[in-house]
Amino acid sequence: MRGFLKTVLIGVGAACAIAGPVHAQAPAYPSGPVRFVVPIGPGSSGDTLTRALAERFRALTGQPAIVENRPGGDLVVATQNVLGSPADGHSVLMVTTSVMILNPMYLKDLPYKAQDLRPVMQLTRHMAALVTASDSRFRTLGDLLAAARDKPGSLGVATYGNYYRLGAMTLAGRTGTRFNHVPYKGASQVLPDVVSGVVDTGLVDPGAATSLIGSGKLRALAVTGTRRYDTLPDVPTVAESGFPGYELHTFLGYAVHAQTPEPIARRLEELLLQAANQPEFREFVAKQGGAEFVGANARQFAESIERETNRYRELAGQAGDAIQR
Repeated sequence: MRGFLKTVLIGVGAACAIAGPVHAQAPAYPSGPVRFVVPIGPGSSGDTLTRALAERFRALTGQPAIVENRPGGDLVVATQNVLGSPADGHSVLMVTTSVMILNPMYLKDLPYKAQDLRPVMQLTRHMAALVTASDSRFRTLGDLLAAARDKPGSLGVATYGNYYRLGAMTLAGRTGTRFNHVPYKGASQVLPDVVSGVVDTGLVDPGAATSLIGSGKLRALAVTGTRRYDTLPDVPTVAESGFPGYELHTFLGYAVHAQTPEPIARRLEELLLQAANQPEFREFVAKQGGAEFVGANARQFAESIERETNRYRELAGQAGDAIQR
């Protein structure tokens, strides 16, 4: 085991051995407002879910739970903000595959390491959706790929963050096509440009796109899960569209500064799990686009990150150095 996984497992073991049950030694936490720092802009399912979770956290603790959106820099801006704050559990970072795996893998001179963050809870797992304007000439994924093969590099694919960027690159690799990658800061910037035809297509969070698809402003060409997305049952998966084995998921969870005292990190974990497992919250998650409730504790989350790191290294081999910066 390496890095944060080893740190989490050792810390959890030590806390249990020395302190006994978590309830017996629960620290006076939180002692003030807790910031939930979201590295992407408003409108995404990650932002929506974090706000709903923060409200339940506030109700449980009686302390203010403030959600701060700090997009930019491939999610590095928000990460640095939390790592630059006191390691006392009162600054909680919403983390994704990009934050914990892809940024350390791809970004040169990254000002943090994955080991600087201590996973606390995985909330959900998400697929992506490939969307285009409703009046686009592309009716299916096959139409898009045919046009991309006809004029390599001519079709723009909008993405935000290294997770979606890698997904687009691996899709191009699997389908023998080449796209013009157009980077954005978040879904709220991508979607208007896809709707208006400024960019041909976007690989996005389905939760952010569902209402636009439902209103007829966007058309979904495919989703990247192993099964169809319940809210868009007529939209095929990429695998169904002729590319078996293609899958793209990201996780959404929460982490704190790795130097946070273990009793505080454990108390935060306990509170987040309690908030997330409320029946009405799980029902809320089920209604969000592409979100699959996980509710994994810190140990399970760290083990999942380790497995996903190995899997994404294999995917990165398909994309080569295409997204390295």
